[in-house]
Parts: sequence; structure tokens; C-alpha cells
Amino acid sequence: MDDQDKQFITQQILDVGRQLYAALDSKIMAAHAQQLAQMQDVRRLAVVQLAPKNNLCLLTDHPIAYESNDHTVPRGTKDDNTRNQRFCHSVESHFGRKVTALDLGCAGGGLVFDFLIRGNAAFGIEGSDYSLRAQRAEWSIIPEYLKTCDITKPFSLVDQRTGKKAKFDVITMWEVLEHIEESLLPQLFENVRSHLADDGLFVGSAATYDDVANGVSYHPTVKPEAWWRDLVRQHGLEFVPMTMFQFKDFCRGSGNENAFYDADFSKNPELGFHFVMKHRAA
Repeated sequence: MDDQDKQFITQQILDVGRQLYAALDSKIMAAHAQQLAQMQDVRRLAVVQLAPKNNLCLLTDHPIAYESNDHTVPRGTKDDNTRNQRFCHSVESHFGRKVTALDLGCAGGGLVFDFLIRGNAAFGIEGSDYSLRAQRAEWSIIPEYLKTCDITKPFSLVDQRTGKKAKFDVITMWEVLEHIEESLLPQLFENVRSHLADDGLFVGSAATYDDVANGVSYHPTVKPEAWWRDLVRQHGLEFVPMTMFQFKDFCRGSGNENAFYDADFSKNPELGFHFVMKHRAA
């Protein structure tokens, strides 16, 4: 057998090997997809069994934040699906009962899912319809609890049983405030204030650095914590001590391993801060 014959046989063996690997890989991917679909079915069943029925109706003239870079050039809304059962537990412990929760800028809806499967009433709003259209993350699991609208424009969540605006024990915004243009913040805070229960908590995190990617800036309002403290007081809210939470309770800025990427403000305080707010005392 000469070298040419050996080379031919070797090539045939490699080709057969590639075909076998491709077939095996295809079977593995198919099995993985089937397992994933089955897991999604289990998670849907968990929501049906554990979550309170959604009685809320979202009223808005602005169903999508069309002008936001987060919608026109999706990034966080495409990748994020932050979850943190520890935060849910801390909120329940603070109120001593099951709670009502609203997550603004909810991306994949992970935190809403976490609240629901613990038996809490929860709802999430996202400005972009990317996750809705892609049916990614929790949007295929809890579609009735996740909706889209521009949270910088007037909106109302109405309880269909009473016809009254819903009030929430906790409203959250994780890495969202800095994404809002400064001129749009007054209406955003009005939306928060009008949906926050009298003793409710407004909880979240804010980044203090610019974030440029895909040729655009995703953080148009980069301000220090003191600036935010002064601003919210003008709109009926105020910062309060965060004694009801431990650092790891926070969903973002805490090095959360369940987030796509999460900074740790304890190690890099220049990157952002956490906040807990309430209605401003008279």
C-alpha cells in the first residue's frame, strides 16, 4: 500500500468519524431539547399549582418603549433573567406574610417567577418586546404575569375584581434607573409612587458607570447616589435604611450567580449602589 492509498483510507476514516460525531451530536441536541421542553412543562405546572391567579389588567397607550436603545438594539433585555429566591424570602419576612410584587424592567421575568412559585402575587413589565417575541426565559412559562409597556409613560395596573389601581408591597428595579433619560424620570417616579402601597418598599440597584456597546450607550443617566437621593425627594419618595436586607439578598450588584453578569458593589462600589425607598414622610 503506497502513501496515496494510505492517505485515501485515512481520509475515509476521518469522514466516517465526522458523520458519526454529527449524528451523535444531533441526537444529543435532540435529547437536550426534549428534556428542556419537558422541564418547561413541569415549570408551567408548578406555576398553575402554586401561583395566585393574575387579576391585573395593564392599561397603557405606550405598549413598547420604542425610542429606548434597550429596544432598538437589545442587550440586557435579550440576555438577562435574574433570579433570587433569597430576596423573595427577605421581603416575605419583612412583611410577615405573602406579598404583592411588581418588577419594572423585568427582562426575562425570572424574579416574577420566583415570587409566583412561592405563592406570592407578582407581575413584571418590560419596555422591549424582544423576550415576548422570542418566547425566551419565563415569557413562555408565565405569559399572563408578564407584559410590555414604556414605564416612562403613564400606565396603570388595575385589579379587575375591584376596578381600582393595584398597590404593591414591593416594587423593584434592578439596573434600570440609569437606563432612563433624565427628562423621563419624573413620570417614572410617578408611576412607582402611584402603584406603591402606603407601607410598601421600592427596592433596586443603580449603576454609576457608562455602558457603551453595539455602538450605543445604554446608561444615559449616570449619577452618584446623592444625586438620586435629592431627586426622588422631589417626587414623593425617600431613601430609607436597608436594615431589612442583607447584602446578598439584593438581586443585582451583589455578585448574584443567577444573573447573566453581575457586579459586586461591595468589592467595586464605584460601579453602583443599592436602594430601598418608601413614600416620603409628610
